[in-house]
Amino acid sequence: MLQSETVKLKLDASIPANNYKIIEIYNKVKKFEWDVKPAFQRKLVWKKQHKINFIETILLNYPFPEIYIAPGKMDPESLTYCDVVVDGQQRTTTIINYIEGKDIFSQNSTKIKKFSELNESEKLSFLNFEVSIRYLKNANQEQIKSIFQRINSSEYSLNQMEKYNAQYGDSEFMLFAKQIIEEDDELDEGIIEYKIKKENKDKLHNFFVKETNLFNNNDIDRMLALQYVMTLISTMIEKCEYFNRSTKNETYIEKFNGEFTDAYLYEDALIKIISIINNLSLSEDSIWFKKSNMFTLFVELYRFSLDNDPLKLNEIKLDKFSNLLIDFEGRYYKYLSDKENYKEVMAGEILYFEGTRQGVNDLEPRKNRGKIVKFFINESI
Repeated sequence: MLQSETVKLKLDASIPANNYKIIEIYNKVKKFEWDVKPAFQRKLVWKKQHKINFIETILLNYPFPEIYIAPGKMDPESLTYCDVVVDGQQRTTTIINYIEGKDIFSQNSTKIKKFSELNESEKLSFLNFEVSIRYLKNANQEQIKSIFQRINSSEYSLNQMEKYNAQYGDSEFMLFAKQIIEEDDELDEGIIEYKIKKENKDKLHNFFVKETNLFNNNDIDRMLALQYVMTLISTMIEKCEYFNRSTKNETYIEKFNGEFTDAYLYEDALIKIISIINNLSLSEDSIWFKKSNMFTLFVELYRFSLDNDPLKLNEIKLDKFSNLLIDFEGRYYKYLSDKENYKEVMAGEILYFEGTRQGVNDLEPRKNRGKIVKFFINESI
């Protein structure tokens, strides 16, 4: 940031923390003295387990991070004034819903007692719980947005997938993919609503991470492997209509934030497809274990099951399918060794060859690869 910009965004003084009781926070929200949904706040709400854990934190009298408040709007006609919650929207909303028995707290399945079920002493303890508040009384809108971004940012440059994880990391859609890529000890089982069967999780993890050379350590560390799996599942959800790069991922991260209702269908489909690929007897260094080609194999096998019947997958003659893939791989290396004199055997294969080397995640190369592999599958029935 330029020095002039730093000076422009600098506050007049540091902001001290003050304590508000929960009863005071509740009344401020109900009297519209606090706006808990400013435009710059995050889009997604907490999942069920986050809300339960947060309320349990208060019931145990444990501390939690402070809430930031900033000056809002004054209405000279109604003589009202409303501050904005810069950081703490989810915490504040969850407190309100717990007290009023709304949202998940209207259900009987949570592991904590409803507010209405607390005895008088417990209610008083909850309402008297003191929350640390910082009031940005002299901050302008530009400074407020800068503060919010800094509170919710990391110290180094994030790629798009890491930004998604920072903001939406506990979306059920993302957690489904994380179960495939991450080791068991890296996952917080307590916040996962849909858990992949242990046997299937091991098969999926072994295939994508341990037994093939699809991903290197950097792919996994920078969440590129996670992005790959999410893009694959997004394409399956799109009924195998290819899209550019990973543009549909955020749609499904948001849509399936709290619940990924059809997760079991994709779990089952992925397991069936892995079984087929494992039985093709392809060599470990085959071009079909390159990311773009493997992506196409998965999508087109899934497309075949959608267009026909999942049981139809069993009718694919694996020896014939394998031979077609291996022959195609041989032609690929012939093409690389003598591009100028190579004569195309089937329409579109040179586009395919080039599409495995550049623009691999773009829409047109994906569609072209799909046509070739779809042809091979149909020829193997």
